[in-house]
Amino acid sequence: MTVPQPTAETRWRCTLCGNLTRFDVTRSSKVVEFVHLDLAGEATTEEREVLSETIESVRCRWCNAADQIELVDRPGAEV
Repeated sequence: MTVPQPTAETRWRCTLCGNLTRFDVTRSSKVVEFVHLDLAGEATTEEREVLSETIESVRCRWCNAADQIELVDRPGAEV
């Protein structure tokens, strides 16, 4: 089950405990990175382009609920 990502007008909320701020997010990403290796072989990522990203699950950090996360309006956001 994929979970919708919050937008500028919405945020996540746990319907079980009311948490709005702490979540464990599992996501899958497909990215292209420009990696620069120095002469010692240490890698530094200088550019990163996200081709696709899917949020697989969101778990409440307070009560550990996984199937209780919903999107709600952000206060002050124009809908």
